[in-house]
Amino acid sequence: MLRCTACGRIDSLGRVVCSGCLSTALEPVAVPGEGRLAAWTTFRRAPTRFQDDARYDIAVVDLDNGQRVTGRLSPHGAAASVGARVAAVALDAPYNLFEIKPA
Repeated sequence: MLRCTACGRIDSLGRVVCSGCLSTALEPVAVPGEGRLAAWTTFRRAPTRFQDDARYDIAVVDLDNGQRVTGRLSPHGAAASVGARVAAVALDAPYNLFEIKPA
C-alpha cells in the first residue's frame, strides 16, 4: 500500500499520483492484514498468465483500516462466506493472499 505524505490518503492500487490531491509524494506503508470478506468468486478457466493456477478464488476484502482490496483466497482456510473474518497470508507478493479464519 502507498500513503500520500501530502494528504495522508492510503491507496491500494499502486498509483504514481495520489487520487485525492494529485501529489507524487507517495511512500510505502504497512497496513493491518485482517478484515472481512465482502465478496468472492471462483476462476475455473484462468487467464493465460495464471492458467497453471486454475481453479482459484478471487476475493474482495474490507480491511479493518477501511481499505477495500482484492486478492486470492487460500485453499487452506475455512469455508468462504460473506462477512467471514480473513487474515492476510501475504500482501503484495505477487498478489494479496487471504485465509478465512475459523468462526
